[in-house]
Amino acid sequence: MRISYTGPHRAVTVPALGLTAERDRPIEVPDDLAAPLLDQPDWAAVKPAAKDSRKEAS
Repeated sequence: MRISYTGPHRAVTVPALGLTAERDRPIEVPDDLAAPLLDQPDWAAVKPAAKDSRKEAS
């Protein structure tokens, strides 16, 4: 699952993941580790980028 830290600090260390998450930069984490982070107000799920469904005219 892709999540992003959205809190007030520039970055936070996440010991369970062994990394530092920078604000507004999505990270990929296992679902079981993402769930408790998303329960906190400073984390958000990142939606996949929308695919462009327009077809080029020939």
